[in-house]
Amino acid sequence: MTYGFYLGVSSCLIILQTTIVPYLPLFDNFYDLAALFIIYLSLYRPARESLPVVIFLGFIMDSLSSTPFMLYITAYLWLFLSMRVITKILRLEGRFRLPFIVVSGILIENLIFMMTVFVLDSGFRFSLTVVRSIAVQSLWALCTGSLFLVSFDYCHRGWNKIINQYIIQKKGVSKNSLID
Repeated sequence: MTYGFYLGVSSCLIILQTTIVPYLPLFDNFYDLAALFIIYLSLYRPARESLPVVIFLGFIMDSLSSTPFMLYITAYLWLFLSMRVITKILRLEGRFRLPFIVVSGILIENLIFMMTVFVLDSGFRFSLTVVRSIAVQSLWALCTGSLFLVSFDYCHRGWNKIINQYIIQKKGVSKNSLID
């Protein structure tokens, strides 16, 4: 049932990102919400549970965008792996842990996209617009990223609690048999 939760959240984030966010002027340079979910998966969930979701989400984003195929899958896999490495190397504690991780994740995703554009278009030059967009995305990530991550975790725990209560009450399964 965890994958049902992942599918629901991924679908909601993609719909929000593609239908609502572009039409709100305040969120003109908002960061990729699917990337934030990838960061959540890398921080809170085991790798064997998260990797199929990362690949699936990348495939969906590749299918919806007009970018070169496999760009989002590659970017999301690198983002997932780099977030795992950052959390293992840097033992950040306290209030600054989540904002730092989210901002670094958004910067890594932008770096991957810029490297791809640079490889595909040799005439690409950094402009003030690109730097401004990355700065605004980083600021948004700093302000809202932690809130999203905590909300994802809270919703996932609530989902698991509801599912476990349903299984225990409706199916008559004891907690001891679920642990074994």
